[in-house]
Amino acid sequence: MYSGFAKYFLATSLIVLFWRCQSNDQQEAAEFYVRANCEMCEERIEAAASSLAGVESADFNLESHQLSVTYDTVKISKLEIHKAIANVGHGTKLVPMSTTAHDKLPGCCKEIE
Repeated sequence: MYSGFAKYFLATSLIVLFWRCQSNDQQEAAEFYVRANCEMCEERIEAAASSLAGVESADFNLESHQLSVTYDTVKISKLEIHKAIANVGHGTKLVPMSTTAHDKLPGCCKEIE
């Protein structure tokens, strides 16, 4: 009887361990260019990235125009992050800005850098 229980316990433990390994987050860090001009742009870009499921952190450096993100590759792709930024009116080198969203931005956000 004990060996049957031991086998059951071992099999169950292996299944749980395998499941946990499969469901672990796959964290990745990325940095990419985003077109922006001011602090309002910075806030908008960080909010757009941070609002996405799977994005753990987003920090935009206005001086270098670089967005640094940490995200879960199981939940979201880098391309989806680029698209979210473009959808609020800020282009990246991978995805051009939405002109509709860009037209609604304040004047200082529309200036050519």
